[in-house]
Amino acid sequence: MKYRKGISRTLVAGIIVVIIIIAAVAFISLSRHTTVPTPSPVNVTHPTNITTTKTNVTVTTTNVTSIPSTITVDEATPPVSVDPASSYDIAGGELIQNVYQTLVFYNGTNTSSFVGVLAENYTVLNNGTTYVFHLWPFITFSNGDPLNATDVWFSVYRTMLINLGISVYVSQGLSVNDGLGFVGKLPSGATGTIELPNGTLQALEYAGYTFPSNLTQAYEQAAYDLAYILSHFNVSNQTIQKVMSYPYQAVVVVNPYTVQFNLQYPYSAFLAAMSTSAGAVVDPVFVDEHGGVQIDTANTYLSTHALGSGPYVLETPIGQSYVILQANPNYWASKVPQSQRNFMLATPKIKTIVIDYQTNEALRISDLQSGKAQIAQIDIIDLSQIIGSQGISYIRSHTSYPVVYNGTYGTVYVWGPYPEIDFLAMDAYQYPFNITNVRLAIAHAINATQIQQQVYDGLAISYVGPDDPSLPFYNSSIQGYTYDPSLSIHLLTQAGFSLTLPNGTTVNPGGTPFPTIVLTYQTGSTALQDEALIVQQQLAQIGIKVQLNPESAVTIVESYLNPPNSSSYPAFQLAANFPPVLNPIDPAIYLMSQARLHHGNPAFVDNSQINSLIIQAVRTDNPVQLQRIFNEITELSLQQAQYVWLDDFIAYTVTAHGIQGIYYSPGFDGLFYATIY
Repeated sequence: MKYRKGISRTLVAGIIVVIIIIAAVAFISLSRHTTVPTPSPVNVTHPTNITTTKTNVTVTTTNVTSIPSTITVDEATPPVSVDPASSYDIAGGELIQNVYQTLVFYNGTNTSSFVGVLAENYTVLNNGTTYVFHLWPFITFSNGDPLNATDVWFSVYRTMLINLGISVYVSQGLSVNDGLGFVGKLPSGATGTIELPNGTLQALEYAGYTFPSNLTQAYEQAAYDLAYILSHFNVSNQTIQKVMSYPYQAVVVVNPYTVQFNLQYPYSAFLAAMSTSAGAVVDPVFVDEHGGVQIDTANTYLSTHALGSGPYVLETPIGQSYVILQANPNYWASKVPQSQRNFMLATPKIKTIVIDYQTNEALRISDLQSGKAQIAQIDIIDLSQIIGSQGISYIRSHTSYPVVYNGTYGTVYVWGPYPEIDFLAMDAYQYPFNITNVRLAIAHAINATQIQQQVYDGLAISYVGPDDPSLPFYNSSIQGYTYDPSLSIHLLTQAGFSLTLPNGTTVNPGGTPFPTIVLTYQTGSTALQDEALIVQQQLAQIGIKVQLNPESAVTIVESYLNPPNSSSYPAFQLAANFPPVLNPIDPAIYLMSQARLHHGNPAFVDNSQINSLIIQAVRTDNPVQLQRIFNEITELSLQQAQYVWLDDFIAYTVTAHGIQGIYYSPGFDGLFYATIY
């Protein structure tokens, strides 16, 4: 579902404001307060005996010079989907990144630099509106089918038409109406947004199709014609060849190994968007053998099964308590000259990866301690069971990364700030949060450092949002709210409220008693629960009573459908965000844009200056301009005082001794297994 509300068509034309991700994306991160397993190479040598057992597969290694044929990885959350066109969850994204591939990917920890994956190289032309990718000429899918420019054209257009998950990031600057798409009839009979690639209508006309004169009707017919072509894709068909080669459309097949993207404006996050799972290339034959392509509709088979060109093959469909990844026997990257390989073109050293989805934290810890698992997702608050309190102190004392600590039961690799943030959101349409002094008082009453130390053992840092310290253009010189309870009390009394402090003292007794407020947060996370309790205690110190309201992610998302002045809309929330696209325009849009209502912007920020700045950010790739824009957005967010920025996470990976070759990139949704040994 998508919603655009309270914003004119002129304002949203061509803006990434169209990035209205389904609500599950926004809240999947709320349950991720656990290990962030992500890959700068770090090697540590430790002799060890490792036994791995799962599905009758057992392997023993006696020293680190012997690479295990199988490892087991314990993770907390099972995947929802492995279809690049509809996936939105972290666990599904990890599988996609190991099975499928994108044209480019983030260059290690640098989220503004990119390396080629399927693309041997690429060129940016016409002031950032044209991208030409030259593919390696020997790429194949894992079943041996060749992969070339026609598959890229197919995959991007399929992703846009399916229009689910995080696919809308790919549509920016590529779909009709300056990236907005159009409203047309869906297969269900309802009307909704269809992300028709720009120029498709003309490409079909060029190939001999005819259309009605009414533009909306023509767009609608073109969308269904395109879906039919994609569902009956035959690269030998001359009509389809003519459609793909039409030069004035969103994606053009120039020749078998060259594909060109024609953007309608210089979309500053284009390469970042193409590096997400939504930019992965699929095999048209595999798709068409299993349901084809329907507009705004998920392919249920591809949601659970996968066939890509990456280093691993998904041997088991998702939906069980574990999945098995097997090294791709036809992995094309082995043909890339060694001097031209990057970490994303590594060939697998470990043949079998068993990912065991253990929702029980105690079992994940036990599996790592006993050697049943070689990598495990361990909550920060439980790390001491692996490396001891001395290890936690050692890690906490470091400010430069990576840090490696070898504890009794395993090794912890600490990578540094990760683009996942926690925050408090206040809806300025509801009393008493519609009073600026109230919001400022709450902001100054929160001691974020205490939360970082008590809940995350110091493995979190302060930040001033909406940008994240790990993303480009973050400005550490901008100061956030000071922790000042006395100032908070002054602001509240200035607003006319009376307060009863914990010691029984009543401040401003002639004022209006401050009402009890409700703090909503997602269930299922011990960390969020602990954070909520601390916020409750801190606000009690200034005379504000807080009632805690744990709700499921689904309930919270559904509550977003209510208007901001409704008591059914959560007026005060503890939430989190992990941006699928590692670019500062993503958190800015998710947290600050009025166009994200119902699918983000939990504080219901509605600021014309911020909306205008976001438009500017999308339509420029000038770094000086972008720095100015994001500085202004940050300053305006502090003035609005609708968000209290709590903590930014430190990424780390927990492994058994002897596991080596882990690479860190914030772009990984989990681990990239091809480099590990």
